[in-house]
Amino acid sequence: MNARLTRTSWIARITFLEAIRQRFFAFLLVLSAVMVVSSVSLRFMDFGHSELKFVADFAFGGMFLFGSVLALVMTAQLFFAEIENRTALTLLAKPLSRTEFLLGKFLGTWAVLGVFVFSLAFLQGVILWSRTQELIVLAAETGRVAPDFSVSGLASFAVLQWLRLGVVAAMVLMVSAVARTFLFTVIVGAMAIVAGQLQWLAQEALLKPSDASVVTKSLLWISSRVIPQPPAV
Repeated sequence: MNARLTRTSWIARITFLEAIRQRFFAFLLVLSAVMVVSSVSLRFMDFGHSELKFVADFAFGGMFLFGSVLALVMTAQLFFAEIENRTALTLLAKPLSRTEFLLGKFLGTWAVLGVFVFSLAFLQGVILWSRTQELIVLAAETGRVAPDFSVSGLASFAVLQWLRLGVVAAMVLMVSAVARTFLFTVIVGAMAIVAGQLQWLAQEALLKPSDASVVTKSLLWISSRVIPQPPAV
């Protein structure tokens, strides 16, 4: 048991170090950080929600968008790089099982996604806290109710985002294990992500009375139950 854990953690550590050094990771992290910072300046686009909620929704939306791209491309790239360089064959020739290899790859990738999510969540927390202080002063001057900023709520949403991206990474890794090309894995993974984002359409169509056939209703019911719905921010 200890030997398996050691081998798995070794694969995870190598995967983490390899992924964290990629320019693609740095590029998406900087791009997402810019989007989080710009969310305050775009608050005039609010459509009836509170300002802080709009800023949080906008930032978390960008976080999941770029995080999904990172999880999709990075997971597939790291896996197929091992195959193309024949590193995986060398590793699997040693006392290392396929399960340990895949689990180590997943844990290493998920750790990188954790760095991505919680770094952006920290930045978003600083921005929300700073804007909250400004709104509190403004509320005191105008006699309005001061907004409230919940650190625990922000942390909860960050954990949920990390878990969601972990599901994406696990799904991509599962497809990579049976696919033969990087492109096929990315396409299938992207389709699954889009299906998850549009899952609410299946629920809405299922609830509306219609003359759809039993087969159509069955497919809608399955899609609304099997594909996880993204939690609202």
